[in-house]
Amino acid sequence: MSQTGRTAADRMADAFAAEEWKGVRLAFRLRLIALALTAMFLRILTPGLEVLYTYALLLGFVVIGLLSLIRDPARSAPSPARWTRWLLPFADLALVTFAVIQPNPFGREEWLTLPLRLGLDNALWLLLFVALATLTYSPRQVLWTGISAAICWTAATLWIGNLPGVAFAFRFGQGWEALPPEQQAVAVSSYFAHGVSGTLLAKQMFVLLVVSGILAAAVQRSRSLVLRQARIEGERAQLARYFSANMVEQLADADRPLGEVHTETVAVLFADIVGFTGLSETQAPEQVIGMLREFHARMQAVVFAHQGTLDKYLGDGLMATFGTPRPGPRDAANALAAVRDMADALQAWNLTRQRLGAAPIRIGIGLHWGPVVLGDIGGDNRLEFATIGDTVNVASRLEHMTRELDAEIVASAAVVVAAKAAIPHAESERLLAGFERAPPRPVRGRSAELEIFVRRRMALSDPPRSDLASAN
Repeated sequence: MSQTGRTAADRMADAFAAEEWKGVRLAFRLRLIALALTAMFLRILTPGLEVLYTYALLLGFVVIGLLSLIRDPARSAPSPARWTRWLLPFADLALVTFAVIQPNPFGREEWLTLPLRLGLDNALWLLLFVALATLTYSPRQVLWTGISAAICWTAATLWIGNLPGVAFAFRFGQGWEALPPEQQAVAVSSYFAHGVSGTLLAKQMFVLLVVSGILAAAVQRSRSLVLRQARIEGERAQLARYFSANMVEQLADADRPLGEVHTETVAVLFADIVGFTGLSETQAPEQVIGMLREFHARMQAVVFAHQGTLDKYLGDGLMATFGTPRPGPRDAANALAAVRDMADALQAWNLTRQRLGAAPIRIGIGLHWGPVVLGDIGGDNRLEFATIGDTVNVASRLEHMTRELDAEIVASAAVVVAAKAAIPHAESERLLAGFERAPPRPVRGRSAELEIFVRRRMALSDPPRSDLASAN
């Protein structure tokens, strides 16, 4: 499958495969540490040649661990070979079962009969391997390890139970009630030394399989939590491309953050660097990219500070909206405040650039108010939240009009009227300070001329007129 055709589920599957691979490697390292500690411990407790038998068994566990590191050649992402997932857990459990029940040929434990070995809680060693399987982050691996343990231990129990001289019964102790207490104790000891209890086997397998199931469920839950958190963080990261931090929190908590396609009345803003082509011709590509990143970062900060939505970057410009995806009473006023602070932020940046010997940057900003259509557009592999409609086209043409009028900001009368209707008179006067009403202008694609307000360009020596610009 090509990279372009890969889905989020495919990438997440590869991520989990990589984590499973890391888990297998971690389990192997822990296996080596545990085996080394066991070898040192047994060297102290086990005299003479007896320890050689144990070392041979430990070497078998090392070999099985090495086989688990064989990678699957069919997958691009690091992943254990598929046959190792099923064969090696069974080999581990078969070897540990053999080590538990098979007497050491160099040992002196003739009193420790095979039936007695089954009754000394040696089945608990099987749970250690089930616990190690959780490091693979694979619930199927955990469950299969538990099933392998149950098969190996059951097979060993049935084999011992059918040996000559061994009594096998699903229930023991029948008829012992009439015996004196001291004879009952002798009978129990004798039975466990020379008999196998089906009841004990059933209890052991019940606990083993239940614990395996619980651990597998815990691993599955962990995977689900990781998937859900990854999806949430991915959605938050996507929302953060367009919305301010507080808006991201509101949208992330909503069941359907962007809703269905619908029409809304919003403010649309276009900002663009004037003379960018000539400016970029005098700089190295790395400098041009650095300049654009800083310009976009400053403009984005202003948009988000006024509860705006960054719709998209347009090369050396950007498009933003106010009133998406949730309309508010101050959308038009927020848009006017944003265009003022954009111009002031650029003025503050130009002063810094001047001190560094860099050429000043000029921008043109167009702002309009009206109905738009909001919704997701795109194909199956990529969707994007978009704002379309005549209002967007008019805002873009107002931005181009800044060249004709040698203005920094051109705002339609519609957005000015909407802002005045939403805020107190004193605040609207402050927002419109520096703007002047210009004669109506024709707009391409419209039959009627459009009433506009214009703010002329500031000289580089003029101080910025907002606290936000000063902060930047």
